[in-house]
Amino acid sequence: MNKKQATTRWSPEQTAEFQEQLAAITGKRNLHKKDRAFPSSPFGKTEDGYADFRGVALTEAMEYLTLERVDLSYAQFLDAATLRSSTLSHCLLQGIKLSNRFVTRQFDHCSFRQSNLSQARLGERFVDCDFTSSNLSKTVARDVSFVRCRFNDAKLRGAMLMHCVFEDCSFEGSVLGGGSFYGSRFVGESDALPDWGGTDTIVDGVKLNGVPLAQL
Repeated sequence: MNKKQATTRWSPEQTAEFQEQLAAITGKRNLHKKDRAFPSSPFGKTEDGYADFRGVALTEAMEYLTLERVDLSYAQFLDAATLRSSTLSHCLLQGIKLSNRFVTRQFDHCSFRQSNLSQARLGERFVDCDFTSSNLSKTVARDVSFVRCRFNDAKLRGAMLMHCVFEDCSFEGSVLGGGSFYGSRFVGESDALPDWGGTDTIVDGVKLNGVPLAQL
């Protein structure tokens, strides 16, 4: 299913009903509720067993939620919609646009392939996440932990990824320039590091397996 097919299948009535259901569980104002289960999709599940929300239009902020095996590929984050202070596990967020929005808390085994996260604010922990071919230009992350994440062929121009930890992450084919990895720590094989050669990326204070980059 491509982006056009995913977005146009939602009727105005289906979208409105989902927004109403989401508003009843999202945010701090609903933390006291015992039942905060994510709404059911009018399209059931995908062939791979994910709750099928591909192409849904979101105007409500998705905050303080716990999601597992939800497919939000091509979801449209409109108005004040964001993905903040939530825990996502085994979710698909491929081809989404979250530029200049918050993407924070805990993400395990999530795919952001070919997504637009330019100028987004990332935090706090990403484990086994895939950012392959994503736009992370001017993205900001500070004190964020990335474990076994793939940034292959990702655009990282102007990204400010400072005081972060990158453990066994890969950056093959990633494009850098004008950003900063100031004070960040890399753990793993040296051939998986970003290619800083010839760029103006700030690497002061960067360490690889505990050794300052300047000494390697």
